[in-house]
Amino acid sequence: MKVRFTLVIALVFLSVAALAATPAKPNKLRELDVFGSKWQCKGWFLGMAGMPKHAVSATTTGEWILNDKWMAVRYAEVKTKDNPMPFEVRGFITYDEGEKKFALGSVGNDGSYSTENSIGWEGDKIVFVGPNHMGGPAVNGRDTWTKKGAALTYTFEVEEKGAWTKVIEETCTK
Repeated sequence: MKVRFTLVIALVFLSVAALAATPAKPNKLRELDVFGSKWQCKGWFLGMAGMPKHAVSATTTGEWILNDKWMAVRYAEVKTKDNPMPFEVRGFITYDEGEKKFALGSVGNDGSYSTENSIGWEGDKIVFVGPNHMGGPAVNGRDTWTKKGAALTYTFEVEEKGAWTKVIEETCTK
């Protein structure tokens, strides 16, 4: 009996030691912390589908929701004479452990929505690509954020006939 008890204790000790020696798995979701702030964005809508080029000013805010498994991001443009119908969008980002990719779903106040994914940050850049539904046939969209010092730059592009066309470009600061 004593030998069996000693063996159990030894196995428990070895198991605990093995777990302690295993490097901690990085929490991929923490890579999204940069979006969990308030940002002021300025830039340009470059024109698309009959909508003319105009300056945009917007606020972006992000927060962790649903047991810190999702980053909820709210983007809201300011209404101006040149931008009488400001765009507003809600985005939700998580990390899909099975796919080993970040997943982004968004819905806009114009009825648009998208589902995109990303392999994550490559240096100072994260790029999400996937179908965007904007009232007509779905098109591939590409959302790119780049860290530049204390700022983030953002571009949105659509794929047309195998080429990417830039639709939005902004710089955001805290």
